[in-house]
Amino acid sequence: MRTLLGLSLCVTFALGLRGVHKLELKSKHIEHDKSSFDEMWYSQQLDHFDMAGSPTWNQRYWKNLDHYVPGGPAFIMIGGEGEASPGWLNYGFWSKLAAEQGAAMFLLEHRYYGSSHPVEDMSDLNMRFLSSRQGLEDLATFITAMSQEHNITRKWVSFGGSYPGSLSAWLKLKYPHLMAAAVSSSGPLNAKMDFYEYLGVVRDATSECIDNFRAAIQDLEGMLEYEENWEIISNKFMLCKPLDGYNTQDVKSFMELLIDNLAGIVQYNGRFPLSIDDVCEIMNSDDPPLDNFANLNAASLDMNQEECLDHEFSSFLALLTDTSFAGEGVGWRQWIWQTCTEFGWYQTTNQPQDQVFGSLLDLDFFKGWCKSAFPEYNWEDEKFSNEMSNTNTEYGGFLPYVENVVFVHGSVDPWHAMGVLEDLSDVAPAIYIEGTSHCADMYSNDASDPQGLLDAREKIKEYIVKWIN
Repeated sequence: MRTLLGLSLCVTFALGLRGVHKLELKSKHIEHDKSSFDEMWYSQQLDHFDMAGSPTWNQRYWKNLDHYVPGGPAFIMIGGEGEASPGWLNYGFWSKLAAEQGAAMFLLEHRYYGSSHPVEDMSDLNMRFLSSRQGLEDLATFITAMSQEHNITRKWVSFGGSYPGSLSAWLKLKYPHLMAAAVSSSGPLNAKMDFYEYLGVVRDATSECIDNFRAAIQDLEGMLEYEENWEIISNKFMLCKPLDGYNTQDVKSFMELLIDNLAGIVQYNGRFPLSIDDVCEIMNSDDPPLDNFANLNAASLDMNQEECLDHEFSSFLALLTDTSFAGEGVGWRQWIWQTCTEFGWYQTTNQPQDQVFGSLLDLDFFKGWCKSAFPEYNWEDEKFSNEMSNTNTEYGGFLPYVENVVFVHGSVDPWHAMGVLEDLSDVAPAIYIEGTSHCADMYSNDASDPQGLLDAREKIKEYIVKWIN
C-alpha cells in the first residue's frame, strides 16, 4: 500500500506509498526545466480557524506571467503530498491552455510538504495544523492576495491531479465566488478506510495474467507458514535481510511491497519502463508462477535502481516516525497523518469475492501505521470511522454539490473507484477515459496517446473556455 503515497507523476505525490514513490522519481515530466521560475514565498496563517489570531509562516510558490494578458484569467496548479515541481509551469495540458487564453499561471506548494514548513518539526502535537481544510484556506487566501497584487479581475481556474485533484474540486465547492472553474484529474473524493476496490482495479487491469498472480501468491503464503522456506523466499525475492517469518509485521510489509510494486506499474501504466503488458509477459512465461513473481520483483528492483528489497517494517516505521523535515521531498509522515485523520484509502486485500492478492493485508495492519506513527493520539475504531464520516460530510463524498467542475478519470487508474465517473449535472460533467492511467490527461499530447485521451483533453478545454468566458 505504499501506492497510497508515491512521488507524483501528477504534481507531487500521487496517493501511493513505497512502491510508487520510487517509480515516480523517474517520471517523464521531472526532466522539464525548473530553473526559469524563481522560488517565491507568501505569508500564511498557521491556523486559519483560530479566531484569536495565529502565527504566520512562509509558503512556497512559483508564477509564470509569460502568457498573461491584462484582463485575462488566472490558473492555479495545486500542490499535493510531496515537493511541488515548478517544471509544470511550462509543461502539460494546462500550460498550452494558458498560452491560448492569455492566463497567468501559479503553483502553490501544500503546507508541510516540500519546503513549506509551517512548524519547526512534525511532532505529534504539531501535526494538528495539517489538513485538507487548512490547505483549502491557504489556497483561497493566496488567490485573493495574488488577485490584488497582479490586478487580476476575473475568477480563477484550478488544476490538480490525484489528491490535488480532490482539492481542486473542493476549492470550487468551498469558494465558488473565487473560482470560475476547476479540473479534478484522478481525484478521489470519497473517504473510505477499507479501500479494497483499489486492488480490484489492479486485478481487472492484469486480467491476462491474473491467474498466475493468484497461483503465485497462494504458493508464497503457503511457504511463509514454514520456517524451512524463509531462506528460500529471502533469496528468491532478493531481500536485503533474511525474512523472519515469526515477525508478522515484516511478513505483511513484505507482501505489501510486492503487491504495491505491481499496483504502481498499473497506476502509472505507460509512464515507466515496465507496463502492464510487460508484467503479463513476465507472469505468463513457462516458469512456475512463483518464479515469475520473483522475476517481476527483480525487474521492479532494477527499474528502481535498487539491489535488494527492504521488507522490514522497522525501516518503514523509521520514515513514519521521523519528525524532522530533513527528507523534505518525500512526505511519508505527513501523508500518513492525512490518511489517518481524513481519508483512509488503505488498499487492503479484502476483496469480498476474489482475494486474488491473498489475505494478509487486512485493515488492522494499516490502522497500525497510525497507532505506531502517532502514539499520542487515541486511535479507537470509532475515531477512524468518525474522521471519514466528517470528511464526507464536509465535501459530499461521491456527490459534491458543485458547478463548473470537470472530473477526469482513467479506467486503468485504481483511484477512479473513489471518484466521480458519471455526470453529476450539466455543469459538473465527468470524463472517463478507457485504457488510460493516473493523471494522464494532465500531460501534453504525445504521439503514443490513444485517441480517447486526445479527445478528453479537447473536451476539458471546451469546458474551461466556456466557463471562463
